[in-house]
Amino acid sequence: MSDYNKGLFKNWVPKPVQLLLILIFTFVIMSVNPVNMGNISMMVGDLGTMSEYLMMANFASFIGMATTMPLVLRVKMRFRTKEIMIVSLAVTALLSFVIGTTAVPEIIVAASFLMGFFKMFMMMEFILPLMFILSPDGKRGKFYAVFYPFSIIAGNIAGYYLAKLAYHTTWQYPHLLTAGLCLILIMIVVIFQHNQRFARKMPFSQIDWLSIVLFAATFMFMAFFLSFGKTLNWFESQNIRISFWGTLISFVLLALRQLTLRRSYVSFGIFTKSNVQSGLLMLLFTGVFLGAGSLQNTYTIGILGYDMVTNASLNLMTVPGVVLAGVVAFLWFKNERPLKMFIFSGFAAFFLNTVMMYFMMVPELNYESWLLPMILKGYGLGALFIAVWFYILDKLEMEEMLQAIGLVLVFRSFVATAVFSSFFSWLQYQFQWQSVNNLAVYMDGNLMSPQAALAGYKNIQLNAILVANKKIYGLISIAGIGMMIYVLQHHFGKLRFTRFRWTKARFNGSKRRRQANKEILRKRVKELEDAAGSFL
Repeated sequence: MSDYNKGLFKNWVPKPVQLLLILIFTFVIMSVNPVNMGNISMMVGDLGTMSEYLMMANFASFIGMATTMPLVLRVKMRFRTKEIMIVSLAVTALLSFVIGTTAVPEIIVAASFLMGFFKMFMMMEFILPLMFILSPDGKRGKFYAVFYPFSIIAGNIAGYYLAKLAYHTTWQYPHLLTAGLCLILIMIVVIFQHNQRFARKMPFSQIDWLSIVLFAATFMFMAFFLSFGKTLNWFESQNIRISFWGTLISFVLLALRQLTLRRSYVSFGIFTKSNVQSGLLMLLFTGVFLGAGSLQNTYTIGILGYDMVTNASLNLMTVPGVVLAGVVAFLWFKNERPLKMFIFSGFAAFFLNTVMMYFMMVPELNYESWLLPMILKGYGLGALFIAVWFYILDKLEMEEMLQAIGLVLVFRSFVATAVFSSFFSWLQYQFQWQSVNNLAVYMDGNLMSPQAALAGYKNIQLNAILVANKKIYGLISIAGIGMMIYVLQHHFGKLRFTRFRWTKARFNGSKRRRQANKEILRKRVKELEDAAGSFL
């Protein structure tokens, strides 16, 4: 028997059971989150803290996942699969228990970062087998077409049922349930997974831990800056100024540190490639639409009065759109068609969703009216996550990809979304007060009873929120047109002006043929002259 085993389970486990276990583990690991976005309102009310701490905790989990990426291969070469899974699941169970029992928001943020850190180790253990199962020919596009819809749908379904569970019990109960599930998975790992190594044991001494600290510090400072900026009035606050300079200094030190290392922790070399630059720009475009999710929550909770379960159920409406995006992507990559129109369809779907949201900003709205815009949102999310991610990492070597994928991941999941969420939150506040001032002109408290004045003030606030959201959705719609134009004119790695170059080549070819014909005719004339001379 070989000392190495590229699989996950023992040899006596039947293949169908192995596939079932892979799906179960993948679904549970995808669903494990330190902060469920649907439960934030309950956590804020129960803990008596600001929602910005919980938003920062959500960002911290993505930062932890990105910090792990350059270490994944080295850890997999150093430890056995069973060891990685048992330690990661045990730490996740402990941290879930801590989050569910603590009342200190800083501890929740720290635990969220560590949960994201160990979650990526577990995910990679099952992503690699799934990649070979779904795409045995090595084509990443077909794998992304199945994996990303599965991960998005799993997160939405788990978010809905965890919100429903918290609504009928307490917000702590889902975290305790997550801890219990992790312990059950540990028992399954002990029974079914083998205890062999994936490959030759590699040393752990070549990892630069200082780079890991600088990487995490850079984006944690940024998370504080973007989460608390509006609340602390941006640069009027000393903490915001510290977080801003902390972000810049940590990033500069990280970049300088990589120049002195023989084996760099992260690589900035791929960011000179045109496809990576264009892909990051399109991820930034995607962040504009994802950042608008805060406007939707403000509308559904503040205007329509949805409870947390009803609000979470809106995400289930995106499932048909995500499935459709996965099917289209699979057929697209199977037929090896160019990415341009598929990416364009994703931005077009987000654009139509934004336009519909613009017209849906009314005081009362039927629940069924959400179906079409949410399906469009799901399609846009699935299409862009699949296609843009494939475009960025296409034609990259494995070593380059592993060294830079952490930066790309944190840019997609944290930076792009957080920047525009923070910007739209500030913009909505400005537009809302502007609308209040405009509407207050038509009210005179001296001519109204106190009760009528208070009722009128409530109506003014609701209408101000609607007007502010409408303005922002209008600006996003205008920006969406520019995004679609950019996609249509982008070359996506193909040569431009092919017709002109082909015409020039054809002209040159015709010229060469004429010269060749003249040379042949000259030789034949010479031969005839020689023959005539010899005859005479």
